[in-house]
Amino acid sequence: MVALIMTLGALLEEYAAQRSRSAIYALVQLSPEKAVVMRDGAEVSVPVEEIQPGDNVLIRSGEKVPVDGKVMQGHATLNESSLTGESLPVEKAAGDMVFAGSVSYAGMVVVQTLKTGAATTLGKLIELVQEAESQKAPILRAIDRYAKYFTPVIISLSVAVYLFTGDLHRAITVLIVGCPCAFILAAPTAVVAALGNASKNGILIKGGAFLERAAQVDALVFDKTGTLTTGKLVVTRIVPLGGASENRVLAAAAAVEKYSEHPLGRAIVDTAGRRGLAPEEPERFKSAPGIGVEALVGGRRVFVGGFGPGEAAAEAEGLAGLKPPRGIKALVVKEDGLPVGVIYLQDVLRPEVPAVVESLREAGIKRVPMLTGDDEAVAAHLAAAGGIGEYRAGLLPEHKLEQIKEYQRRGHTVAYVGDGINDAPALAAADIGIAMGAMGTDVAIEAADIALLNDDLTRLPYLLRLAGATMNTINLNVVFAVGFNVLALALSGAGLLTPIMGAVAHNIGSVLVILNSVRLLAFRPGRGFAAT
Repeated sequence: MVALIMTLGALLEEYAAQRSRSAIYALVQLSPEKAVVMRDGAEVSVPVEEIQPGDNVLIRSGEKVPVDGKVMQGHATLNESSLTGESLPVEKAAGDMVFAGSVSYAGMVVVQTLKTGAATTLGKLIELVQEAESQKAPILRAIDRYAKYFTPVIISLSVAVYLFTGDLHRAITVLIVGCPCAFILAAPTAVVAALGNASKNGILIKGGAFLERAAQVDALVFDKTGTLTTGKLVVTRIVPLGGASENRVLAAAAAVEKYSEHPLGRAIVDTAGRRGLAPEEPERFKSAPGIGVEALVGGRRVFVGGFGPGEAAAEAEGLAGLKPPRGIKALVVKEDGLPVGVIYLQDVLRPEVPAVVESLREAGIKRVPMLTGDDEAVAAHLAAAGGIGEYRAGLLPEHKLEQIKEYQRRGHTVAYVGDGINDAPALAAADIGIAMGAMGTDVAIEAADIALLNDDLTRLPYLLRLAGATMNTINLNVVFAVGFNVLALALSGAGLLTPIMGAVAHNIGSVLVILNSVRLLAFRPGRGFAAT
């Protein structure tokens, strides 16, 4: 009966884990089913699997890129964050490379196909996730280390008592008090209580085994974009020119971007709303991909776009020295051809990061590095602002995966925190993968073992403390259950307990284990166990 219960429990847990892990399927969905190919001067819609190297693929605004290739003509703004982790949209023109899985925000390009299917960057990403999940060692539950010995020992003791005493009642009492119900309940009751506590505090844990492994973590690795940063562009600075005010510059830009779906435009409109500015209605709206947008606002021709190419062009317009460094996007606002201001936007660090990093170190985490696909300057700035002394920049998904494996080769139990598609291989390979649940992509959440439902990084120290408290509770339960059973076995073997008394003692042990486990429901972030 004990073996049957434990086997059924293991099967149910495995079933639940498999249902929650469909990262490979979710990655496949990133590629569109069909694409428009230029053949004999005409646009032909074909299944993606029929596209061959050398075909010219037409990609319009809002469409997914189905292949890896080179832009032959046109201009577009692409979101490549799912593959590279770079937070800012990327401008693509003739001669630039584009990759499967990225999305066009605006514009239209004709791309000459170089790689398709499994040979694309997205295809390699799928292979990386498959390999990482297949190589990830199964987690051995703490209770399993003892359970395989327990029942054979009890049966042997019962037989020995009968052979030495000839008293069948004593042998039966040994079986009753030795039935390891308290022992079997030691881990499941603690885990269920901890999982319930975690879910109430915005943490989804996909199984008790991951909670137990989290207690062993000594290296916690962060992704940057969308994890340590908000993942959303915000206006960080406005420089008015020619006597204009900040609000005038912002209101004019917000009017032009009023109906834009571009992340830069939405950031400007949101900032104007927070300042109580009501953008006017734009007229004769025109969009020039890669250059900017223009509209009539209150009788004035307002343009919002990037800096012209070269320092000479910026100096000619009176914008010398206003071009931004890498990682910051700057938009010039012009009225009737004259610059009236510059708006700077960037992805910003979550305000809680420095305190979280310090709390993790206090909790005994030896390494707290950051891995990012962004460039060195952006990574260095954010690492310094977050109190992170170790970081790696310019990493592709395979580089992040290799870095995780390197930490593991050095003997660390690694947790990786990420949110993007490019994080999926690292999340799958890490001992514990933790995904940002609100900002995170479906792929990241499904490849991870744990999800932070509210994207609250302050839950990470709490998660590790809860995992440690859970393991302490399980170990205490095991020690108590074993000690209680040994005492009951000794009394039974000596004939001091009848079968009825043994049954009562057996249930008392189970109840005490359950009550000890229930204490985990009172565990609170930052305070440990609440007073009861």
